[in-house]
This record gives sequence, C-alpha cells and structure tokens, in this order.
Amino acid sequence: MDHHCVWVVNCVGARNYKAFLLFLFYTFLETTLVALSLLPHFIAFFSDVEDNASTPGSLATTFLGFVLDLAFALSVLGFLIMHVSLVSGNTTTIEAYEKKASTRWQYDLGRWRNFEQVFGTRRSHWLLPTYAEEDVRRMPSLRGLDYPVRAGIEGSEI
Repeated sequence: MDHHCVWVVNCVGARNYKAFLLFLFYTFLETTLVALSLLPHFIAFFSDVEDNASTPGSLATTFLGFVLDLAFALSVLGFLIMHVSLVSGNTTTIEAYEKKASTRWQYDLGRWRNFEQVFGTRRSHWLLPTYAEEDVRRMPSLRGLDYPVRAGIEGSEI
C-alpha cells in the first residue's frame, strides 16, 4: 500500500498506483487548460477597457474561477512532482515518511527500472490506465507478492 487517498476514496498501491499517477497528470493538464482558457478574461478583469458584453458578475465569476483553478492546478502539480520523485526512488509515501537514513533504498532499481515497475515496459500503454498482458505476467510487483531488490542485496530477486 502506498497511501489512502481521499480524492479517489481508495487505497493506492502496486496495482492502482499507475492509475493514480495518471489521474494526477490528467487532472493537472485539465486544470492548466482551463486556466489558460480563462487567462484572457482574467486579464480583461484588470484592464481599463469598457466591455459592455461583460457584466461585473461575470467578470467576478471569471476572476474567482481562474484563481481557484490556478490554485488547484498548482496543488495537483505539487502532488504530481512528489509522486514522480517517489517513483524515481521506488518508494511509497509511507516509506518516505518512515525512512530515517539517507542510504539507497533496497528496492531502488534505478530510475528507468523503477519507472517500468509502475508504468510497464510497453510505451503504448504508458498513458493508459492499463498494462500490457506481458507486463502483468512478467512483473511480480503487480501481483503484490514479490518485489525485486537491487543486485548485491541479500535475498535479491534480480
């Protein structure tokens, strides 16, 4: 288990971590798109140009919508950056808070292999919340039973 997420009302773990990361990624893209589409109206809110088509209420709503959307986009970006850094070290959220030493984590297989542990080896499936059939068979971490460790560590699966 990585953590319990109140956004998706579920525990995030090995089998759904990819879907959770994609959820963060696509939510960030969507909120950024909304912020960019509201930006011209936000700028018009501060301009001195009289626009008869816009009422004060619609300008205030646009202003409030832009500010709230931008705040949400930035907070989602913060979560996304945090989780990408956790993936790069093959660490869960709980493990990151429990670690005391700065020694290299035994499950850290290197950035590329850590990425493949979460997203799979087929690039065509990276942006989809599914895995290729061979990844499901090949990746023991998706079954939740075995987790490969670095070579040289006692009990290594690699």
